[in-house]
Amino acid sequence: MKNFLPSKRQLAFGLCAIIVIAGLTYSGLAGKTWYDAREAKKFAGLSRPLVLELAKELDVSYVDAARVFVFSNTDHDMESDWYQAHAEDFPYVMEHLYKTAISAPDAERPDLACGWRVKAMKSLLDAEGISADTIYLYNDTGADPNQNSHVVIQASNPQTNRLEVHDVDFNVKYVRPDGSTASLSDLIKSQVPDDFSVCDENGCGTKRIGKTTVAKNDFYKGVYYRDRDVFLLSRSKFDIKKTFTIHRIRGDEVMDVYDYFNYIYPGAPIVEF
Repeated sequence: MKNFLPSKRQLAFGLCAIIVIAGLTYSGLAGKTWYDAREAKKFAGLSRPLVLELAKELDVSYVDAARVFVFSNTDHDMESDWYQAHAEDFPYVMEHLYKTAISAPDAERPDLACGWRVKAMKSLLDAEGISADTIYLYNDTGADPNQNSHVVIQASNPQTNRLEVHDVDFNVKYVRPDGSTASLSDLIKSQVPDDFSVCDENGCGTKRIGKTTVAKNDFYKGVYYRDRDVFLLSRSKFDIKKTFTIHRIRGDEVMDVYDYFNYIYPGAPIVEF
């Protein structure tokens, strides 16, 4: 029996081999992450002059132009082959966003969902040194809040010195009666869109905007700051007593509002207002 047991030397060698393999795997993943981030940043940098040119052409801020740029050079299609193959490959997304904008012969127009469009816009803002938060929105109109979710961006616009919410998926923003763009704080404390005008680069309440579904259900009832890991819940808007049967998550279990969002965002504090 003794002859079949590995020696201490063999055990040590095996352990070293495992450590080396693990180290190489980690290094490979870290290297890929670094390379992907560099490539995405490169194409955001190449797109930056185009966004600046667009801002000048439309006579809008860089933030507004970044929203228009992403909306104009991508489509919302979660069923396409392109989306299934490339949506999660962010460097590839940014490469073909840029190539689509310059009408390159090998351009592949990206198909993206709202969250990926926000990520692309945020990358363009980063290229200009503008900070922004990714915001997930929820309402209580359906059986599963996650099925009614939406993603927008709140940018710190240096040209207006305001925090501004921009919805790149619909290419709109909300404008207050004083003409300024609404912040997240404005939206979660008010009725959307009743208390604001819904606008794009061509004006407010245009025919294109009227055809979108934006703000119909007042998504600004539950708000998750992805970059800050904090969830805000409006007691005046969200039906706190409502329960949800979440088949997609844990069978037929009925969950209340707090169980649901604690499950979706474990550890994130829920701040009520």
